[in-house]
Amino acid sequence: MSNGVLTPVVCQNMMPGPTVIAADIKGTYEVRFDGKGDPSGGDVQRIPPEVVATVQFANAIAKGILRVEEGAENEVVAKALERQTDAFWGRAKTERDEALATLDAPAENDMIAVSCIGPGTRTGVSCDEQIPVRAREAGSIPPLCQRHAGLADQCVKRGREPWKLETA
Repeated sequence: MSNGVLTPVVCQNMMPGPTVIAADIKGTYEVRFDGKGDPSGGDVQRIPPEVVATVQFANAIAKGILRVEEGAENEVVAKALERQTDAFWGRAKTERDEALATLDAPAENDMIAVSCIGPGTRTGVSCDEQIPVRAREAGSIPPLCQRHAGLADQCVKRGREPWKLETA
């Protein structure tokens, strides 16, 4: 708003389906959008000042649900864009990174396969039989198959290094 004149605000719905934004629960002032890319142009609507002044409108802009096409200089719109957009996308990135990290890490109770470090059939070659172990136990017990289980007292682990079989 400059000099008491209301700047019209035109927004596009960025969601794939219909979206409704209202100034109050009664729907006194309400704007209905068709899904993004609507062939009839129903995804772009003029927003009345009564809706522009609401928290719901500021949140819709901050979350990327609505994109301002015209009227970005409107005082309410400018503040909403400035204060909230960066915060929203920062939170979204953090949540995404945390979700991806949990997908990559095996759960503590998951079974994983490790290779036996016992001696193989030829000199200098390890057994390499696959042993199922709980993920939480993988670093705390020597990876030995049933045949080589008796060699556990000869296995050592130093720091973050893998288990090694030390023979005399």
